[in-house]
Amino acid sequence: MGNKKRKFADDGWALWIDGDDKSTVYLNEWINPKGKSYVDVGVRIHGAKETKAVNVFVPFEIEEKEVCDLSYMLEDVTVLRALFNTAGEVNSKKTKYTSELRYDDKEVSLITLADDFVSLKRVSYGTVITIDFKVINDCVTSSQAYMIFRIPHKTLDNVFAPTMDAKGIADKINLLIQSPILSEKYGYSIRINEARLLPPELNEIKALHEQRIRKALVTISLSDEYEMNDSTCYRIRRLEADLNRDYAPEGYDCADAITYQWVEERDVNMKAHYNFYFTMGHNKISKSSMFLYLCIVILIGVTDAVIYDLIKLILGLF
Repeated sequence: MGNKKRKFADDGWALWIDGDDKSTVYLNEWINPKGKSYVDVGVRIHGAKETKAVNVFVPFEIEEKEVCDLSYMLEDVTVLRALFNTAGEVNSKKTKYTSELRYDDKEVSLITLADDFVSLKRVSYGTVITIDFKVINDCVTSSQAYMIFRIPHKTLDNVFAPTMDAKGIADKINLLIQSPILSEKYGYSIRINEARLLPPELNEIKALHEQRIRKALVTISLSDEYEMNDSTCYRIRRLEADLNRDYAPEGYDCADAITYQWVEERDVNMKAHYNFYFTMGHNKISKSSMFLYLCIVILIGVTDAVIYDLIKLILGLF
């Protein structure tokens, strides 16, 4: 039996809009177990002109400098194809805070996030990002608006961080001898607007519990070294390296990544929460085990040679 390591993360996200309360949530995960992981948060507001504010709760602490607006990236038609799987364009009719995104005969106001109307607030555990639409209301020209930003996913960084092994030397050696295979298993859940995972001060916000989310879409890009539970996937594909090379986070290897997508859409009961659960597995050869095996083989070889020479010496005496 191989050495096993199991870790789990349970992220509770939240979205609520002051004004029109119908929306779509997109979470695009860039999981990098050997480095830093990131998540792109996208929100489509269906009643943009009536919206006063958009609030996103992030289930860990982040700083203002860590929120990276991605709207400018959509001016690249290659990135648009990667994100929307269709030809589109961001036209030149821009305001100070918006531009117009066109695709599939749709027109959407694309929001460029700026310090003028974006603020962060710490809560008991996590951070609330608020986008004040009152500042940009005159710039919103379409009935729908779309915004997208990237933040480091610190929950997953903690899950994949190396851990100190508290076992004694004898226990470590015993595990190394049992098997050279190190088996890693990670559980990860995303829960959106689920009260039991949210801080108390957020649960007091009436608009949050009245928020209607018509669709939640989760995309995970992960190295093909890892096995992902894909039985409930909406779509699976190899990440298009050429399309995502300039869009992916710095240091992310697009060449060996598989992309998995889950989607849940509702026409009724849009006030209920969304829940996605994933498992990731990874098996690898333990270098420590292989080194121990090599030492044992060398030790046995040396011991055999010494015993053989000793036997020869003893026989030579008679």
